[in-house]
Amino acid sequence: MSTPRFDIVDVTHTLRNNRKTILIVSVVAAVLGAAFYLISQREYKAIGSFIMTNPLYTDRNNLFQENGIQFVDYFAGDDDVDKLMSLVEADTVKYMVADKLNLWAHYKLDASKPKDVKKLLDTYKDNYKVIRSEYNACEVSFIDTEPATAAGVVNETMRSIESIFRGYYVSQRAKMIVSLEAKINEMDSSIIAMTDTLASLRDKYKVYDIINPARQNLMVSSTHGGGAGYGWAMEQVQNISSLKDQMVADRARYTSRLNEYRTTSKTDDIPLLHITTSARPPVKPKPPGLALTILSCGFIGLFFSSIYVLIRTYYRSLIAMER
Repeated sequence: MSTPRFDIVDVTHTLRNNRKTILIVSVVAAVLGAAFYLISQREYKAIGSFIMTNPLYTDRNNLFQENGIQFVDYFAGDDDVDKLMSLVEADTVKYMVADKLNLWAHYKLDASKPKDVKKLLDTYKDNYKVIRSEYNACEVSFIDTEPATAAGVVNETMRSIESIFRGYYVSQRAKMIVSLEAKINEMDSSIIAMTDTLASLRDKYKVYDIINPARQNLMVSSTHGGGAGYGWAMEQVQNISSLKDQMVADRARYTSRLNEYRTTSKTDDIPLLHITTSARPPVKPKPPGLALTILSCGFIGLFFSSIYVLIRTYYRSLIAMER
């Protein structure tokens, strides 16, 4: 049994003979597309962009360089931007923006219901996007039916990202400040105790000479005093004095470090993200527009109606030949 012939000539004749059906389907599809576009809500896309500065530029190791001045780039490197990109997709940022802008009420959701929380995250997944360029700049976009809401989400997202990222470095420095303050207070107590002990020994045994072997630039040829226990007192004075002098020097060094950390912890006015483009409420809805929607639906109707006509004609020929 042979198959029916159905070459390009037959295809052309079939389409020409059914041109009215194809045209009607195409027009109906275009009309339906226009109607759907007119009754559907418009969506607006707001866009903002920022570039990240180097978070180590305000670090104490760079501000208080002791071994020569080393250049520190103003802008963040690839590793820092990689860390930032892991943050921009975090749910923490989405929750912060939703709470500040009250997106729960905007989307008619309840933050106490797990299903509504999932719906909010799904909404973000469909409408929220962050793109990283080859020059380590980031572009944030959000789509919503209200232009002001779309722009507000983009701007608040960039502010929230900056706040969270900067807060990490500030909190680490704050923890070091607390640790240094606790250590300095502990050293103060030890220094006071050693001072009282030395004063008691010197007054009791009349050891008023400076006999501290830790002070290498001090030369003592003789000492004054005597009596029972004088030798033991001298040894104790030397031991405690050396420990106290070292602790006083350590306390001075710790205090210097504490002042450096306090200087670098006050960076509220030094943001880590520089917003190059703030989002503004978009005027035009996102593509496709009415004309493109009509053309697209018309071409889709034309394509599928043509395929349907060709398949139907071919199978009719095949069935007729079998009979």
